Amino acid sequence: MDVLEAIKTRRSSRSFQESDGLPEEIMEAIEQSIINSPSGSNAQESHFVIVQDKEQLKRIKRFSPGLSGNPSLVIVLCSNAREALEKGGKDSEEVLRFVNLGIVAAYILLSTHTLGLGNCPVRSFHKEAIKKLLELPHEMEPELLISLGYSKESPRKKISRSKEEVISFDKYGAIHG
Repeated sequence: MDVLEAIKTRRSSRSFQESDGLPEEIMEAIEQSIINSPSGSNAQESHFVIVQDKEQLKRIKRFSPGLSGNPSLVIVLCSNAREALEKGGKDSEEVLRFVNLGIVAAYILLSTHTLGLGNCPVRSFHKEAIKKLLELPHEMEPELLISLGYSKESPRKKISRSKEEVISFDKYGAIHG
């Protein structure tokens, strides 16, 4: 599957088949997606906790109302404001660290989709509880969860707005052509 096909076909999955973990080649793809993602100012200030332990997943679910189903694993995307400031300056601290996490999230979502996994980004969780469960250092903040597993059912179809509604050329409202 090429990148554009992955972009067109990926949808959030919220129910997952029971699983005893994911194959090593998928774990490697997840690691490569993280390691090879670009980072503004090359700050590389983010950290990622891959949670596979079933008991730890249950604990995380208790504090994550947006986390549905029984994923095989959850990736916790974390930022570090202090490190972002040191490595990339004020802009990295205030904005780029979140842009960087968004880029990594997209890489993870698309690469795992091409390997046949369902996935779903989750922002609805109790940050302090997750931080404590994962024993994150003081300066590290959990920002996003991504649940992964084999989808139990097909995700619902996406209804997109027309390109003329969301894309302008040269100035707002101008249509290409």
